[in-house]
Amino acid sequence: MKSILGKKGSKEELETVMFCLMIVCVSCLLFVFFRNLNLCYDLGKDDTDDLIAKLLPENVTLIAMAVCSVLIYLMLRNVKKGQVFTKRNSDLIMTIGVVLECNGILQMAFNAFLSDSMGGNTIPMVYLLLGVFFLFIACLFKVGIRMQEEQDLTI
Repeated sequence: MKSILGKKGSKEELETVMFCLMIVCVSCLLFVFFRNLNLCYDLGKDDTDDLIAKLLPENVTLIAMAVCSVLIYLMLRNVKKGQVFTKRNSDLIMTIGVVLECNGILQMAFNAFLSDSMGGNTIPMVYLLLGVFFLFIACLFKVGIRMQEEQDLTI
């Protein structure tokens, strides 16, 4: 009886954690969107010539955040169905890592070619590091899935 209650409690905890993760994803997406709107407003009233140079990096990050949020939603939906360690989830994690890596590389290119100041902006490095982390986790998922398949075949 105790194990049944423990499973039910862990399922409720998992659903709570998934709900919190979804709130964080949507909050991050909304934060970047409203920051982008504020930047458009500020640059629009100043009538500056470098509108594209300031908006392009923000828009690339906004698109990357939107794609990552959708991918995390798909992964959370799979987990809610009980499909945790599957090839689909490892592919979703790999895609999140690739999107973050591409965003970091593009941000570094924007800093190098579009920025007037040569200050050390650490934001692209954070995206690159997060991308590497997600790619590493995806590789671990794939190894774990392969080990589970081999164990299932060994009887």
